[in-house]
Amino acid sequence: MEKALDRNSYIPLYAQIQQKLRQMIERGEIAPGAPVPSERELAERYGVSRMTARQALRALRHDGLVYRERGIGTFVARRKVDVHTRNLVGFTEDMRQRGLKPSSKLILLKREKATQQIANELGIEVGEGVFHLERLRLANGTPMAYESNYIPADLCPDLDQYDLERDSLYRILEEEHGIRMQSADEVLEAARAPRREARYLSIRAGSPVLVVHRVVYGDNGRAIESVRTIYRADRYRATFHLTKNTL
Repeated sequence: MEKALDRNSYIPLYAQIQQKLRQMIERGEIAPGAPVPSERELAERYGVSRMTARQALRALRHDGLVYRERGIGTFVARRKVDVHTRNLVGFTEDMRQRGLKPSSKLILLKREKATQQIANELGIEVGEGVFHLERLRLANGTPMAYESNYIPADLCPDLDQYDLERDSLYRILEEEHGIRMQSADEVLEAARAPRREARYLSIRAGSPVLVVHRVVYGDNGRAIESVRTIYRADRYRATFHLTKNTL
């Protein structure tokens, strides 16, 4: 039998309800994606006002444990994957290190002429050949990110001959062409999902996303890749490690 709220406790009633729901979620009694009790159900179950029940659900949303869909209800959030900005690894290796099964869906692979922006990012001349690669990235079958890459064509002239749904771009560059990744510059920003990418990511257009723009450099200092990755904000969070010199 569920333990009643302690009305003599210094802990507010909403916080006690929040803790009970948190424990249910952490024990797996309410699965990811499953609905949590509504304000009305919580109010009836614990003998509190709907305002108190609303506070409990709001606190859970603040903690990232649940999310709300207007007009539908509140649901348990799936565990988020950290975007570690200190690791220079590709999506495939990153997911494997986390114990997840990576996969990709090839959306686009073609050779183009570099625009002014891409030329500036890659340190090449406008009009030089680049490969434009777009893939939907999945982990355990769930859409996680939409990735758009530009690679100088002279670094890997046969890139379009590889199966980029099953193979890793970084593995191809390093093992097949001897190109070693040395460093990268990254910019991370919060944004709203564009309609096209949102469709592939199985989210609504305008949903919150994390956008990471990375330029990767080889051990000779040359830019190897410019990549823009759109991460689902309900699947990812960014983490940073700071030392005294960076504070």
